[in-house]
Amino acid sequence: MKKEVIPEATLEQDKEFFKKILLDMKQKLIEEISESRFSESLVPSADIGDIIDQAGDERERELSLLLTSREKEKLSAINEALEKIEEGTYGICEECGEKIGLGRLKAMPLAKFCVSCQSKFEEEQSIQKRTEEDLTYRGLAFATGLEEEES
Repeated sequence: MKKEVIPEATLEQDKEFFKKILLDMKQKLIEEISESRFSESLVPSADIGDIIDQAGDERERELSLLLTSREKEKLSAINEALEKIEEGTYGICEECGEKIGLGRLKAMPLAKFCVSCQSKFEEEQSIQKRTEEDLTYRGLAFATGLEEEES
């Protein structure tokens, strides 16, 4: 199968296209983080309310911390993609070194793997998860069996 040769002008246009998309994503994410931090600072920290209210507030704080962690990961991925654009390695699969399809990059600008390698990776994760669940189930069944014998 012969690979299509892409003219240099198109590569430069694609580079600028994705750079703009990534910079827009970064700007929106920073704005979202700023808005959430601002709204958190407006919430009074007075000791008003009963235990249920406090539990609800604590759950919201935990969720906020989790989102902040995800936002940091996404911001890091955006910065990494922008660095790859500057280095000329954006759109190259980190696993096999082949080009990631333009359609995939347009749909998922932070993609690090081509479709084939991503599928293999997800399949490996699925197998690992099933194995861990199976071992956990067997461990519980084994522990339950021991408890019944001791009784």
